[in-house]
Amino acid sequence: MPGGCYQMGSPSSEEGRNDDEEPVHEVCVDGFWMGKFEVTNEQYRRYKHEHDSGDFNGHSLNGNSQPVVSVTWDDAKAYAQWLSGKDNETFRLPTEAEWEYAAKAGTTTARYWGDDFDEACMYANIADLMGHSIRPDWPYYNCDDGYAVTAPVGSFKPNAFGLYDMLGNVWEWCADVMDPNAYSKHPSRNPLSSAGSEYRVTRGGSFFNGKPRHVRSANRLWGFPGGKDESLGFRLLKTE
Repeated sequence: MPGGCYQMGSPSSEEGRNDDEEPVHEVCVDGFWMGKFEVTNEQYRRYKHEHDSGDFNGHSLNGNSQPVVSVTWDDAKAYAQWLSGKDNETFRLPTEAEWEYAAKAGTTTARYWGDDFDEACMYANIADLMGHSIRPDWPYYNCDDGYAVTAPVGSFKPNAFGLYDMLGNVWEWCADVMDPNAYSKHPSRNPLSSAGSEYRVTRGGSFFNGKPRHVRSANRLWGFPGGKDESLGFRLLKTE
């Protein structure tokens, strides 16, 4: 990703926005390398051979090319540290400012393909007709992306930066502590929130999500750093 500046957050006109996505403010980030895909089971098991991503309603989440899930924030940090030592390079979780910059890829719409959620099944693995077949009581959208649970990484169209699954498939851990008021405190360059709560930021939405508000480039969620579930994984960033 080339370094650059962008408008972080969401405008008041964006459907489904949350109060913690304001104020919209300019953020500049230095250049970095972002994982083209979410970290997969195969990659993670090179580090922790016994890892089991499990299944959901009888559908396996354990395929080699599916994103690793049921990993804590601490697990993701430990994997990045292990990989850094192995390859003699520096890998880490992205800050949420870096993550959003990479997800938006120069766009100003709610999603990197535009504001129309009906196009989601071409770009993101979300709760759709296939998912509805195993989760009939959950919200879903009237399209079919072909996957009831996690999809092999890279199964959908990428954004303009060539990154896959930045929205949908699995939520992704970020480096920041979740602070609902972070955007009113951010420095303009390379912000990182390190206080404000006991939680850590997650981004991007997942195959669970059938509401448009969750699958947006600016949407913020959070998880306890020691928590894990079947819709939460991560991708890594490498510094230049």
